[in-house]
Amino acid sequence: MKMLHFLSVITVCLHLYVTQVSAECYSPSFNFASYTHPELLDLTTPPGSVIASFPVENVRSATVVQQPSYLETRIVGTDLQFLATAAFAQYEEREIQTVIILQVSYQCTTTTKNGLYRHNLKLANNHAPKFMQDAYEAVVPLPLPKHFDVTPFIANGAGIMARDIDLINNAVTFSVTENDYMLIESYAVPNDPKQFKAILRLKEQVLKMPNKLELTVTATDAGVPQKSTQVSVVIDPDLSIVYDDPPVFKETFINTTIEKDLLLRVELIPGTETYDVQYSLQGTDAQYFTQTVWENNTGMDLKVIDLGDIPKAKPILNVVAVAKRSQLQATSCVILVHIPPDSDPEVPATTVDKVLSVLHLNEMSEHRDIFPLAIESCTYSIQSQTPGDYFFKEDATIPSLSSKAFDREDKDLFGGLDFPQFWIVLKLACPVPSTTKTELESPTNWNRSGPMRDIEYSTDLTHLNIIVDDVNDNSPVFSFPPNDAQFAFPTAYLARKMLPDRLLQVEASDLDEGLNAVIRYSLAANDHFDIDPRTGVIFPLKSALGSEESVSLEIIATDRDGAEDGNVSKVKFRVFKATDEQLVVLTVKNIDPDTFESLLNEISLKQGIQMGTVRNVFSVDGEELKVERRSTNEQHSTTAIVYAFKEDRLLSHDDLIGAFKSMDVNFTMTFTKLNDLYTTQPKIVESDTTAIYPYIIVAAFFGTLVVAMGAAALYYRNKIRRANNSSTSSLSRSSNISDSIIVQHDHKAPSSTPPVENGVTHPITNARSLSDLLAIVEDAEQENEKTEPKPPTQLDRKKSIKFSDHVERIEVYDKYPTS
Repeated sequence: MKMLHFLSVITVCLHLYVTQVSAECYSPSFNFASYTHPELLDLTTPPGSVIASFPVENVRSATVVQQPSYLETRIVGTDLQFLATAAFAQYEEREIQTVIILQVSYQCTTTTKNGLYRHNLKLANNHAPKFMQDAYEAVVPLPLPKHFDVTPFIANGAGIMARDIDLINNAVTFSVTENDYMLIESYAVPNDPKQFKAILRLKEQVLKMPNKLELTVTATDAGVPQKSTQVSVVIDPDLSIVYDDPPVFKETFINTTIEKDLLLRVELIPGTETYDVQYSLQGTDAQYFTQTVWENNTGMDLKVIDLGDIPKAKPILNVVAVAKRSQLQATSCVILVHIPPDSDPEVPATTVDKVLSVLHLNEMSEHRDIFPLAIESCTYSIQSQTPGDYFFKEDATIPSLSSKAFDREDKDLFGGLDFPQFWIVLKLACPVPSTTKTELESPTNWNRSGPMRDIEYSTDLTHLNIIVDDVNDNSPVFSFPPNDAQFAFPTAYLARKMLPDRLLQVEASDLDEGLNAVIRYSLAANDHFDIDPRTGVIFPLKSALGSEESVSLEIIATDRDGAEDGNVSKVKFRVFKATDEQLVVLTVKNIDPDTFESLLNEISLKQGIQMGTVRNVFSVDGEELKVERRSTNEQHSTTAIVYAFKEDRLLSHDDLIGAFKSMDVNFTMTFTKLNDLYTTQPKIVESDTTAIYPYIIVAAFFGTLVVAMGAAALYYRNKIRRANNSSTSSLSRSSNISDSIIVQHDHKAPSSTPPVENGVTHPITNARSLSDLLAIVEDAEQENEKTEPKPPTQLDRKKSIKFSDHVERIEVYDKYPTS
């Protein structure tokens, strides 16, 4: 019996368990908790396509938790389906993950389950790179340095950009069509793995460019197979910017044979500013040419004179055409004109590699192996060199030309030359003929390699032009101020009157050239003065010499425009605070500013003092000064604020004047104190009435205003007195009905018209405020209303309150009701 009861309980439990299990979500091929699809999902799948389907039981609905989503789910009958949404087409544009992970909520018959669904993507090169613009244009200024990036001038500074949205192998490489100006670089954009940028850089320094440079840029991805896209890029030079570049000939070497009416044309590179270019022809053979400069000054024509005037023994004409804007901006063109003899020329026994060679050497260094002095068994010898004697033949296994160190800034060495350079003539000699006539007649021996390969018959001389390049071997040299100099600057009070714009201007120079000679100035840290790094003007700060009697300043001059590797020079000086008692306003008649400065220097030397000026000396032409329409005979009247040092002490006003008066000079000098100068009323020294009109109009306006105010004051004063006199003879409705004083003021002096009470004049002794006075008036009016029950017939009652002469009057109007 017990056994049957136990079995029945087991049966009930099993039934309940089966019932519960049958109510949960179930699928023979799908794991609701976590499922990864074994197949790859093609990214080109159209929206709405079913990408996966599974048979399920007890599943009422399925919902993707995160929204919006690239995939969605639905229950169709007994199948659980996954579909691509409309957003799936934008997956590559927006995402970088190679797997889609969904969190799905499943509604079972009695419970709810949450699970993850994963679907890996099929990776392929689906897209070619796409440029952000259909075409690019840029307008760039010229000249531009080597490797300059023109990106800031393209697409408003964004540059050339391309985007590849593939999930893999989307790295973009840019290329550009072959050209003489630009190269291209490829870069990834930070924080955006699908964006790439192209950088266009200049191959070399560019002074001139064609009117329009048309390029084609190609963007190629790293996919298999690769895909690419092209875009047009047009670069225009900014023609509004004119670059005053040094003149350069289109041809720097002309080699030709003389003929009748030979005309040689030497022309500068188009686009060069030529309005101030000057042309010349140099060399001993220049006498055989005539030169004609073109009307637009962009070149010149050279014509050989009558051939009969040229010596028959002369085999060649050698001249140099020079175009020069300044000593540092010049160019040259070497011209060789061959004169063939009447008979066939003899083949030379020796030949040279180069007839003309131009080399650059740095100064202040010894040089070795400058030029080889051997050709096969033949050797060069130095026939001449100018200037100096710095070059020599160094004997070695292979002889070569060497030099001692030379200084580019040596004026004795390079004086009179356009620029520092050497001219060396080398002569080739062969002790034993190394070639036969047949071999020498071979064109391979006549036409050697090098820039002179088109010379039919070479000579045995080589001309070397050594141009000396500058190195930064000189430091800036101060010409002003001298070291340990002393200067004065006014006190803050005087400075506010004088408004000095500068203390002094530094002057320094550097013997080097170019960037090595560009000087940048700076001051050692201080709270009083600062300096303009370019002009060297030292100007005061707001706190200049506030509490200090003097301050020491150090000027630092650095060449190479202040670069870290520039040479540095320093100079120190001291600035003293100058008061009114140490400054003199000096005016000298019939003297110009330059003579004025010379006068100060002369007095300084004779008196053993150091004079200076706070303000720049200024001069006024005396012929233009007309006082009372009478012209003076003075040519100049020069004025300056002067100070002087004796040792380390500023001279006083009287001592300074004494120094001037002790000098025997033929000038009229006037001395003024600085405060007197700024307190003196200005004089009108011109009789031009148009300058006085504004003052006349302003004075007339204020004069009329004063007269009107005086007349009004007299009128109201007389009127008030008549009213007071009439109040003593008859009662009227006025403020005098009250027994209290209406207004008492705080003036100690008695008023011109004291208040009258019952016909007796009382002085006012106590001061009251206006609010107290108005309260007294209201009390008096209430008393009047009690004694006179009938309201007055007039709507407004005027009360006159009298003051002293300092105040004219106050009128108070009391409003009464109409009923």
